[in-house]
Amino acid sequence: MDTIFSSASNAQKSAIKIIRVSGFEVKNIPNIFSFKPTQPRIASLRKIHDLNKNIIDIALIIYYPAPKTVTGEDVLEFHIHGSRIIEKKIYHVLTKMKKFRIAARGEFTKRAFLNGILDLTQAEGLNDIINSETEKQLTMSMSQYEGALSSKIGLWRHQIISLLSKLEALIDFSDEELPIKLQEIFKQNVLEILDEMKNALKNSNYGERIRNGFVITLIGRPNVGKSTLVNYLSKKTASIVTEEEGTTRDIIEVVMDFEGFPVILNDTAGIRSAKSEVEKIGIKRALERAETSDLILILSDNKDFSHPELKSKGKKILVHTKSDLGTIPKKNIFNISVKENIGIDELSKAIGNHLKSLMPKEDLILTRERHIVAVRKSIDALNDLLKFDLNISPELASENLRIVAKEIGNITNIIDVEEILDDIFSSFCIGK
Repeated sequence: MDTIFSSASNAQKSAIKIIRVSGFEVKNIPNIFSFKPTQPRIASLRKIHDLNKNIIDIALIIYYPAPKTVTGEDVLEFHIHGSRIIEKKIYHVLTKMKKFRIAARGEFTKRAFLNGILDLTQAEGLNDIINSETEKQLTMSMSQYEGALSSKIGLWRHQIISLLSKLEALIDFSDEELPIKLQEIFKQNVLEILDEMKNALKNSNYGERIRNGFVITLIGRPNVGKSTLVNYLSKKTASIVTEEEGTTRDIIEVVMDFEGFPVILNDTAGIRSAKSEVEKIGIKRALERAETSDLILILSDNKDFSHPELKSKGKKILVHTKSDLGTIPKKNIFNISVKENIGIDELSKAIGNHLKSLMPKEDLILTRERHIVAVRKSIDALNDLLKFDLNISPELASENLRIVAKEIGNITNIIDVEEILDDIFSSFCIGK
């Protein structure tokens, strides 16, 4: 296997850069760059040279011997001054060496997985940590990286294997009929696992939203203040605001951190009886986006909050805008004025409370489509298993348990499908 290397820090000019090298040939790096070998895990200052013995830099070198490293292999780090030419010279030397090459995306983490340092869910959690932009994203990612999902998946698999071993024993002694009470206990155990899996599946939408953003859409007639409110909440001039009606024709998305939650705020075309084809398309898109939203803010600058029927299950909040000119004294209506900064805090609190209410009570959160697919297949197999009479068809029940064990095991430890592994780790950044 090749020894790989890549920058583990920002590609731009900086005070310090780190170049990480991992693999069997790491032991030859002192000879390659003409410096005295360093003691393991001790940062040591060394002059590093090119192949012509010209000095490249005076750098801190740290050598980590296998197996207790980020990849499970020998690892060496160059902590160099952040000049691009220094980095380029080190790359030039290493690419001249046999069995050295630049790492592919996520290859360091892939090797950590292949060497048993991380399982797949932990690797995915690590990638999510790197991409986290809000408090909730970081919390969920760190939990997965520390093994919260792995532990639950491992427990499910252990329980399934235990049931499978009992069934195999039954098959071996098939001359004896299984007591009814034992069948009931067996099926009760299956039902308990099923219940946990169904709950995990129910909460999977939350995991997806934490990773990709909760969708909040503003709808209302033209000029009721949708664009003004979007700009105010996002602290950006994302939407054009004028006295002219119908300036927003298409959906304008603003990604923001809302009290630690990742949110996609949608400004939409004003809803009215439109004559132009462009405006009709904009209104259609507005309603379609509202129907797939987690929260819909329905804005009006008068008492008329009527709108086309929406099939969305998302919560709806009525917002009376321009309330500096007059308010609507009703409990279910938020009176706001962006111009005078009236009622914005109360509206923001209501939005935040709704997002918090979506948080599942359980710690187990499925964060990837492949997790969801595996759990769905497992649920189907367990539901089928419950239809079998264990005295008549123990082999069929046993086969279903094997399917579940394989599907659940694949969540943390895919070992036989290289294409799937490549797809997972290709989403990582270079140097990770």
